[in-house]
Amino acid sequence: MVSTLSGVPVRRILGLHSDVSRSSTSNESESGDISQHYVLLNDEPPDKSDDDLLGADEIATGIASIVTASRTASPFVLAIDGGWGVGKSTLMRLIESRLVDQPEIFCVRFNAWTAHGSSALEGLIKSVLGRLDRNVVRRSVRRLAERRRMLGIAWIISAIIARFFGVSRLIDEMWKTLTIDAKSRNEMRDLISGMLSDWVEDTGRPNRALVVFVDDLDRCSDSVVIEVCEAVKLYLDAPGLIFILACDFSVLARSVSTSARGEVGEGRAYLEKIVQVAYRVSPPDEEQLKRLIAGYGQRSGTSHLMDDIVTRILLERAGSNPRRIKRIINGFILEYRLNPAWHTMPLDSSLLTTAILLQHLYTSFYDFMVTDESSNDPIGDFLDYAMVRAKASAPPSSNHTWWTVARRTFQKHGIPAPDRSATGEELMREVRRLEAALPEDFPILARNSAFISLLRSIGDKETRQALLAELVSGRLSNDAVDDS
Repeated sequence: MVSTLSGVPVRRILGLHSDVSRSSTSNESESGDISQHYVLLNDEPPDKSDDDLLGADEIATGIASIVTASRTASPFVLAIDGGWGVGKSTLMRLIESRLVDQPEIFCVRFNAWTAHGSSALEGLIKSVLGRLDRNVVRRSVRRLAERRRMLGIAWIISAIIARFFGVSRLIDEMWKTLTIDAKSRNEMRDLISGMLSDWVEDTGRPNRALVVFVDDLDRCSDSVVIEVCEAVKLYLDAPGLIFILACDFSVLARSVSTSARGEVGEGRAYLEKIVQVAYRVSPPDEEQLKRLIAGYGQRSGTSHLMDDIVTRILLERAGSNPRRIKRIINGFILEYRLNPAWHTMPLDSSLLTTAILLQHLYTSFYDFMVTDESSNDPIGDFLDYAMVRAKASAPPSSNHTWWTVARRTFQKHGIPAPDRSATGEELMREVRRLEAALPEDFPILARNSAFISLLRSIGDKETRQALLAELVSGRLSNDAVDDS
């Protein structure tokens, strides 16, 4: 009723009410932070099914049961394949949460991205060996020392040190000794295989399996990708080891193609020799994304801003990418906390939401708005153009207000106003002439009903100009990032 009588869009009324409520609350607080209820969303994948907003729980349970049942068939490598931000890490964490309670399965995490600047091969191998029982490692080292007597005193000292400082020191010393030359590296492979065999068949606990979760491999440099693949295939291809890789398979194929004769096809063939099975994570469907957006809104305190228009735009323009949606919400929270201008009418949280969506999802229009080439009301001008285009093929009667808008729109671009007796075909020719003077994506945007609704929700000309003035003078504090 208020919206109907006042002409103010519902989403702005709700946004204003929320801002006033937050302001009243904050005045009672010592900090005076009116955005205290907005909380940034972290990028950590959930460990519990209760935190899973994408409904991956059932898939995780299925994969975990396959891993459990197949542990005697190890070694093998399972890839969780998918594009950036679709939930690979989330699925991997959920799988791990279902395996950690299995009595004969042990889990290790290895983030390949953190291996930059050091040896990924070394880091992965040490992560695996460090999870083994120290007695297994010591027995293997003693056998090696007996075969290589020249190391005797060094190994004895190392073994003594390891008793006090843990098995990792012993593994470090072993690594230094066995990576000197090709012969030593071959011996290292045999030693690791022996260690893992001993560990798997340890007395009283047969058929154990070590599941190694490798994340963010597709973010790494080509050299790191190749090192991890080398570690998996050459050093850790042993009974009892199961690798689960979260990666974009196509990205990895390009990364390893350099060492595989330079072709992406060769790179994919190289990976297929390492990965035995791959599960492709599909982008979330519309219903999953709606639940995700609602869940993010609840967790961040922005639910009142996630109306039908905003949700529809996120569904259409965020590429079914949960991480990108999260980044947009965090961009809003950051700007609202850092820039007090959004706390002063006519600006408010609802208008900032519109600005953030324009910045992240309609970048070319946002850039056009804030350039010197635009008018003092580019949003109003675009809405006029969109209205003209929508009815030009079947124009209304000659006394309709549409003709006034059409005349204004054409004249602003130095084109004579169309005659009111013109046919739809003649008007469309004039519209195409007009569009030659507009940014090339305007015709596409003019047919986007969600985008039109978003711009109309801003309000009257005074509000549009206030929004533009803030964007031009201050710009948004967080730049949009190309996530493609």
